[in-house]
Amino acid sequence: MSSPVLLAFGAGPNVGLALARNFAKHGYKVALAARNPNPDVSKAADLVVEADFSVPDAVVSTFAKVKETLGIPSVVVYNAYSWHPSPDHPFSISVSDFNTDMVVNTTSAFAAAQEAMKSFAQLPADASKTFIYTGNIFNIPGRLILPGTSLGAGKSATAHIIANAASTNPSNGYKFYYADERTPDGEPVMRGISGEAHGEFYYELARNSKQGPWLATFVKGKGYVDFSAKDRV
Repeated sequence: MSSPVLLAFGAGPNVGLALARNFAKHGYKVALAARNPNPDVSKAADLVVEADFSVPDAVVSTFAKVKETLGIPSVVVYNAYSWHPSPDHPFSISVSDFNTDMVVNTTSAFAAAQEAMKSFAQLPADASKTFIYTGNIFNIPGRLILPGTSLGAGKSATAHIIANAASTNPSNGYKFYYADERTPDGEPVMRGISGEAHGEFYYELARNSKQGPWLATFVKGKGYVDFSAKDRV
């Protein structure tokens, strides 16, 4: 039996590297795609693809290269993001920068999920068939920060897409998650993101054969924690 394949978009030295190492430890072949691949990250992967996700077509070409080189991905992680801060007021960034952020944070993520669906249809019934989008708390109404206009818009739009996908695909075994690392009290981790926690939690999502809560809020050392009551406040 051939090894399963992980494809991660947006592979940096924190989350991307941890994903590569953890999934490889569990027998996966690892493909990482990034605009400027980090040397340490590259060493941890079986295949590295240079790609700019401000161009959605780069997602399609990345899938084609991975399929040709390693095989069909059974786990796809979209970890890429773009953010042009709006420090003065919500409309203090240019339309061009806003559009770039929306393309990277949403349009290319949509393209990745679409290509993942096509890939999953070619896999055997017992394959993982898991799509994970690395989100944050910005999709929760009222939890935005002023400089995060474009980032919050992109995360919110993609959260909507993931929620719809998760509700319509359980019968075919496809799983979709919006993953959001939190502190133990449910606050955003901000710059305290744990690559190790992402690697461990994402593998657990992939390993579970059933769709769990699409809004996959998790805490380092604990895994999934339901913060829905707190987020409604």
